[in-house]
Amino acid sequence: MKQVLQSNPTPQSLKDTIGFLYVYSEKEFRDNYDINIKQLISMMTEFQTWIEEKSSTTKFISVLGI
Repeated sequence: MKQVLQSNPTPQSLKDTIGFLYVYSEKEFRDNYDINIKQLISMMTEFQTWIEEKSSTTKFISVLGI
């Protein structure tokens, strides 16, 4: 998904990729599209870094609420 976001997708093409649960959430995402794309990429990068760090010292990782 991160690679898709980094490839400058159109807002319409993301509808199937992201899977907005609510109509208003899709509209809010589109209203600040460029900022939201950057923030989503940043969140994924931070999450990947966190998993890599934890995997060296932890046997299992459980993530709830994503």
